[in-house]
Amino acid sequence: MARFHDLSPSFNTGELTPRLAARLDFTKYKSGLELMENLLPLPEGGAMRRAGTRYVASTKNQATEKARLKKFEFSTKQPYILEFGEQYIRFYKNQGQITVAETDAFIQNSTFDSSAGGGWTNQSTGSSSSISFDDTNNHLDLDGAGGGDLAIAEQQVFTSDTSQEHVIKFRVIGRTGDFLLFRVGTATDLEDTLSEFTASVGYHCIAFTPTTSPFFIQFRNSLSKTVALDDVSLIDNSAIEVGTPYTESQLFEIEGPQSADILYQFHNSHPTYKLERRGDSTWSFVAVEWIDGPYLDLNTTGTTMAPASTDGYGIVVTASATTGINGGVGFKSTDVGRALRIDNVASGVDWGWGVIVEFLTTTTVKVDIQRVFERTNADTRWQLGAWSGTDGYPATASFFEGRLWMGNTTEQPTTFWASQSNKFEDMTPDSDPITDGKFDGTIEDDDALNFTLAADNVNAIRWMTAGEDALAIGTAGGEWIPSSDGIVITPSDINVKRQTTHGSAQIQPERIDRVVLFVQRAKRKVLEFGLEAVSLKYEAFDMTRLAQHLTIGGIVEMSYQEEPDSVVWSVRSDGQLLSMTFRRQEDVVGWARHIIGGNFNQKDAVVESVQVIPGNDGAGQIKNSENRDEVWVIVKRTINCNTVRYVEFIEKDFETGDDNDDSYYSDSVITYDSTAATALTGLDHLEGETVKVLADGAITADKTVSTGSITLDASASTVQIGLPYKHKLKTLRITGGNPQGTPLGRLKRVINVTVVVLNSLTFSLGTSSSDIIDYDFREVADPMDAFAPLFTGERKVEFPGDWATDERLYIESQDAVPFTLLALAPEIEINQTL
Repeated sequence: MARFHDLSPSFNTGELTPRLAARLDFTKYKSGLELMENLLPLPEGGAMRRAGTRYVASTKNQATEKARLKKFEFSTKQPYILEFGEQYIRFYKNQGQITVAETDAFIQNSTFDSSAGGGWTNQSTGSSSSISFDDTNNHLDLDGAGGGDLAIAEQQVFTSDTSQEHVIKFRVIGRTGDFLLFRVGTATDLEDTLSEFTASVGYHCIAFTPTTSPFFIQFRNSLSKTVALDDVSLIDNSAIEVGTPYTESQLFEIEGPQSADILYQFHNSHPTYKLERRGDSTWSFVAVEWIDGPYLDLNTTGTTMAPASTDGYGIVVTASATTGINGGVGFKSTDVGRALRIDNVASGVDWGWGVIVEFLTTTTVKVDIQRVFERTNADTRWQLGAWSGTDGYPATASFFEGRLWMGNTTEQPTTFWASQSNKFEDMTPDSDPITDGKFDGTIEDDDALNFTLAADNVNAIRWMTAGEDALAIGTAGGEWIPSSDGIVITPSDINVKRQTTHGSAQIQPERIDRVVLFVQRAKRKVLEFGLEAVSLKYEAFDMTRLAQHLTIGGIVEMSYQEEPDSVVWSVRSDGQLLSMTFRRQEDVVGWARHIIGGNFNQKDAVVESVQVIPGNDGAGQIKNSENRDEVWVIVKRTINCNTVRYVEFIEKDFETGDDNDDSYYSDSVITYDSTAATALTGLDHLEGETVKVLADGAITADKTVSTGSITLDASASTVQIGLPYKHKLKTLRITGGNPQGTPLGRLKRVINVTVVVLNSLTFSLGTSSSDIIDYDFREVADPMDAFAPLFTGERKVEFPGDWATDERLYIESQDAVPFTLLALAPEIEINQTL
């Protein structure tokens, strides 16, 4: 019989795959675990209970529809979380939802269901401009004539809530590039309340503060064409919201980069949109007006194009045949919005272009001309736009070397395009008219470009991400890097080579320093793609190699938290939240799983989306988060027999020096911080649930929420209330102790265990969840009528171990207090013969 002491001073390899269960010789086995749940592997080695989630708001359609979180990061001081849902976006800032106060102001006939709906008056100028109701499509047409005449629709609005911010939302319908002018005034035609706002085609919510009642809203059309208006309403006691064209099924397919106050969003089935911010309550989601392209290859058939006029709106263009147009079938209704370029000069080359605005027949369309055609003659030199409802739109994009790079349309999945230098929406393929005013096909280094990947199979582009000196492109079949012989990539100096052949899922990757973390095509692996220091070749290493069991079912979303501990958060297809502590320079890659408090249909709560933004310190926040990144989630639960979806974020970890009552270790938590009281309200989102209560830093009895409130046993001034969640840790096999060789197969028992903890109060220890003993770190000298101070140090406890060949240690607790395990040191007896 031998007795020995074992030591586990680190757990930062996290949960290991069962395939490694017997690899006692593996270097990282000693710092790995069989189970790590609701604990974070710390880079330094410890295992820390994750902080709880704070409740912020319900999603708009919480009972029936998924939503997705995205970030809008204007700066580290002005980050926003966006809630994308079925045809809407809502906004969050400073750990709260951006909302508008209640108002009695009301827009009549806001959806134009009937011309008899009233409310709107025609204030058009001139005899040729007017407004008209489109009873078929249920919107209001502003029929402009140009030349200084304006089509004007006006409504006077009454309110008793003057001097209070109001937010109006509406949609502008037309060709990309069309717009309406919106103004608010104290009398007709005035803009003294809100200066004239140019509202492009798309969706808008605009804030203003009326000073009188009634106030007057006006929509104006100065173009010599019809632009439509729809869905005009004032947001009333609700979240700030702007419309989108995206359906629920498309939410996790939308991607795009951000530049300052503009976030681009790409999807194969929709024209590209951009989200523009002008203030916390003023947002626009508008269609991007691409300039002159991009185009398909030059027509090589005998089919000609002939415009009825050289300039103007709604100009008929006639094709001589359908040959060469959409595979020979001719124009389609889905070509509306598509660019068309024609070179019909008498001699030489000079391209004019326009946008198709109406489908007439397979050989005729109407076009809004953007750059004049030289003649009305028929010509075989023409090009159709590469992007349209017929051939699809780009699905992904990134900024690199002063250009906006975009790739993967339905018909050209392996092609990417790049804008002109420092002109993100200019796709002109040839030179600007600097010398002779002609677009003659001369290509300059700063012109737009396109490139099709040369691969032995279809390699649809899944993502693009730019680093300091390289643009990485992930496709379904491999990972690629564009390069050039010169300083920068140009239309005439570009080469693209495949570096690795793992293949990517359509999930936005995360760039961390000089490497890219991306999800492999089967969604089971997270790979690290980067330039290997020794070989100077790009490699992709599997970061899930040691924990491949955790990604069963596949990863659907991923987001990176830099501060405080460098963690990659992932959502699994079944709604489980995963974390990967990632410090490659320190050889730390540790996975853990996180089960959010509550339940959905008697099973675990479901996480549907995760996103990370920089923390801030703004009005309404419970705790300053400037020194950390905030992890936001959408959680689906069953509450009071109803399906709910809540937007929440993971709160601050407890740190040495914090007050005990600043411990946020329950989920969907809210904080009461005021005069000492026993009756606490504001818990409607947890109706009928049994909640954990931390009152003035002390653990108190669980309570059940009834009519949105609970009653404490004793008054308290700072109270944290939320759903319980349990952290769990189970060790791997004992690796030593037998002087005759392997400990495998030998009878062993643990006599006692020394635990080393940081800022902890309670824990439960045993061999399994059904065989545990509760411990706490309260000292005899600690007063019983106050919270016990958190404990840092080591504590030796007896362990009720039995003789077994595979003895494990198991730790758990669902107390709503911090817990960080720094080391485990069991004392073990081993039978060397049995």
